[in-house]
Amino acid sequence: MSFLLWRPGRSTDGICKILEIEGVEKSFELAEGVSRATGWPDDAQCQMDPNRPKDIALADSLLGAKLVVVSAKVKRALDDAHSKNVEFLPIKIINHKGRVASDEYFVLNPLEICDCIDVQQSNVEWNDLDPEAICACDALILKESAVPESLSVFRLKHWKNLIVIRRSLAESMLSQGLTGLNFLEPEEYMGLG
Repeated sequence: MSFLLWRPGRSTDGICKILEIEGVEKSFELAEGVSRATGWPDDAQCQMDPNRPKDIALADSLLGAKLVVVSAKVKRALDDAHSKNVEFLPIKIINHKGRVASDEYFVLNPLEICDCIDVQQSNVEWNDLDPEAICACDALILKESAVPESLSVFRLKHWKNLIVIRRSLAESMLSQGLTGLNFLEPEEYMGLG
């Protein structure tokens, strides 16, 4: 398959884990592909998890916050690849002492939504509360022919909190030595976590 799911960071000893984003109203929109660039707050931040006091190092992608949070290096790599319709919303990472560990991190917010899930082959389970949303599947199968060539990072129609990236772009970023990046084969995803 030509695509991978882009998951939030990796759990690595020594690398900080972050808590939910603070200072952002309607933060749920960050999982739906809604543009948030206009009016984005200057004080948006994520705290390092106080339950992991020894984990203080910063990777290029951080685990936690249920969002894909990336460094300026990842932003540059995506900019260099001419990724379109992707917002990079700046956030500060706050260390265990309440100080800014870095102000060069971003919430990755792809705005393009592509209808490319093969709902039959994936054997999807629809959300009882939202009949237009998928909540689980046996294995996520994507219809590659339904994805325009111009899309390199995008969200899935019916499962907007999932971010998809072209395999070639993901491999390029990994070859650049970017750390903490977490990609998953779509067919290994069933909707848990």
